[in-house]
Amino acid sequence: MSKQYKVVILGGGSGGISTASRLVKAGIKDILIVDHADYHAYQPAWPLVGSGAETKEHTRKKMKKVIPKGADFIQQKVTAIQPVERIIRLDNNSQLNYEYLVVALGIQLDFDKIDGLTETLGKNQVCTNYLYDYVDYTYQSLKKVKTGNVIVTKPATPIKGGVAPENSLFTFDEFFKKNKKNRPDLILKNAHDTLFPVEKYRRQIEQYIKQKGISYDLQHDLIAVDGPNQMATFKNLRTGEQYSMPFDMLLVTPPMSAPDVVKQSSLSDENGWLDVDMYTLQHVRHQNVFALGDCTNLPTVKMGAAVRKQAPVLAKNLIAQIKGKKLKARYDGLTVCPIATEYGQAIMAEFGYDMKPKESMPIDQSKTNPLLYQLKKRGIPLMYWQGMLKGRS
Repeated sequence: MSKQYKVVILGGGSGGISTASRLVKAGIKDILIVDHADYHAYQPAWPLVGSGAETKEHTRKKMKKVIPKGADFIQQKVTAIQPVERIIRLDNNSQLNYEYLVVALGIQLDFDKIDGLTETLGKNQVCTNYLYDYVDYTYQSLKKVKTGNVIVTKPATPIKGGVAPENSLFTFDEFFKKNKKNRPDLILKNAHDTLFPVEKYRRQIEQYIKQKGISYDLQHDLIAVDGPNQMATFKNLRTGEQYSMPFDMLLVTPPMSAPDVVKQSSLSDENGWLDVDMYTLQHVRHQNVFALGDCTNLPTVKMGAAVRKQAPVLAKNLIAQIKGKKLKARYDGLTVCPIATEYGQAIMAEFGYDMKPKESMPIDQSKTNPLLYQLKKRGIPLMYWQGMLKGRS
């Protein structure tokens, strides 16, 4: 069984839904969204859930409620993309044909790349804020821990929600100060060679870490977890040395990569990411294919705010391609990284491809501010549900 569509959008996350909304508003007909999920989630709130500052039920809605009117939806998993034939294969053995394709499949969580992690996740004080069913366990573990090491990890790979570990680190510190007589030892194990890619914000993050008495190591990557014995093994990426540390709580950000279905297609680059022009978001080899978000090789921090800026560019350029016009819209790499430095305070890193600050507010966004915290916790989610997903912002 096969059906032809004008535009097929793979992925019902922020990129897919916001793009579909913009195309519908522009009068494009015969649009299909494909996603296997029952729910659409606002995942940037999950670190706050894990710290007890938010409830997870507020972070998601039924997928069918966010599909824009004027677009069709099929709840299936994509098993193959064949851009030469313009065919999408689904896990129910059906296929779709398209004139134009938008790929917004997000990122793949590779928990299995860390030895022993999948067996102990959600047990033995081993936590993650990257799965809806596990964020409650993070908060349960946080309340339970009394002494010892609380370790937060950040892998060497690109990750979605690029500052999620830092959000957790700082709010954990605040939780312990308010609820524990003796704070456990907070430790950040960051596999990157810098705390942040933009110098202005790196300096401030380093300052906050030092002020809070948090220990950190750069280029130290989590490679194995022994849950029953509460031991974590790390590799020093500079020296190759491996060592183990005991933990009383371990918050893991898993390695991530492009979805396998992207890696296995001819749309990917040598590292498996979907290969697009960094300015137009058009595929570099297939002119009828566009992509945005975490599955792409765009050289920016993977954040929802980046997708918010990419969606209007992609929609304009796709419409231009459909009409046979020049692609004029440009994405400059702009992204925004809100970091809660404590309950009620946040900074907001905002920058583009050049890794220089491009702040949009009349304040120094590298300095903690209650306004930025309320924007992170309340303002941005409201804009997300009522604006971005509906093609309004």
